[in-house]
Amino acid sequence: MTLNDQLRHLPKFLTVREVADFTFCHDRTVRRWIRSGTLSALETPEGLRIPRRELRRFLGLQEAS
Repeated sequence: MTLNDQLRHLPKFLTVREVADFTFCHDRTVRRWIRSGTLSALETPEGLRIPRRELRRFLGLQEAS
């Protein structure tokens, strides 16, 4: 399964923990990326959510046409 295939199976909006698990890093690292502006996130009543398309951009992958 390719990275693009794996991304396609993720929810449309991911939690910090889900992004950390997917990128094999710590939650604090993901929060650092968000604070620095490297990774965009949305503030929701349930907490920070990272759009799947933003994770794709962050990882340097292009959307399939």
